[in-house]
Amino acid sequence: MPCRFNRRHGALLPLATLLTALSAPAHAQQADAGATADYPSPMRLIGDIGLGVDNAPPVGRGQSHAVNAIPYANADYGRAFARIDTVGLRVLPAGYGYLELVGKFNEDGYTPLRTALGRFDQRKTSVPLGLGTLQVTPVGAFFVNVFRDVGRSKGNLADLIYAAEIDAGPLAIYPQAGLEYQSSAYTRYFYGVSGDEARRTGVAAYQPGAATNPFAALFIEAHVGGNWYVNANLRRTWLGGSVGASALVARHTADTGLVALSYRFK
Repeated sequence: MPCRFNRRHGALLPLATLLTALSAPAHAQQADAGATADYPSPMRLIGDIGLGVDNAPPVGRGQSHAVNAIPYANADYGRAFARIDTVGLRVLPAGYGYLELVGKFNEDGYTPLRTALGRFDQRKTSVPLGLGTLQVTPVGAFFVNVFRDVGRSKGNLADLIYAAEIDAGPLAIYPQAGLEYQSSAYTRYFYGVSGDEARRTGVAAYQPGAATNPFAALFIEAHVGGNWYVNANLRRTWLGGSVGASALVARHTADTGLVALSYRFK
């Protein structure tokens, strides 16, 4: 979840891979006569809307589209927001931010490659819903999100992310680091091999435990004229041991990227 943030208005924007609508852009969120103490931003669209291309190959070896054209959105509308891969609603003020109802878009669904003996079952994309908060402090921004996959895995997920901001002339640079937690129910569904699959494919049965995956990311924003911006994000995730040990996973790291052109609404 890459990001850019605005300490003055208490909003931070992640940018990574998604196709939804509303979030909290920096530089566009100034104190506004339309805002109230109850609403973090006025009841109109404020933020970046555009189109992007992302490259997010699945962690597991299988059939899936790695490169996709996606709608790109970084905007607020009152309490509602989207942060590229996260959408939600601010509920209550909390510390340097708000308690939020959140949903996340994950590109984790895939069909494992078949063996000479038989096929694996398709892994359906997860549907994470939960609670979170974005705390924009004097030393940087912190994301904490906890999700339940209401899709097939019924597993639990959590994100802890730190983001900083560096101004470099026409560029704004946002380095990030964090941890992803995936429960055993989640990892078993996506990266495990059931007894039935083992009999069909000849691959040894495997039931992974929970995983913690550290990651680092770099988001860069370039102003290209008027209200137009080009955004780019690169991220590397180091997979936890229980995931990397799966026969369905070919590597121990996962790299993703995003490039987008957006128009900023003020």
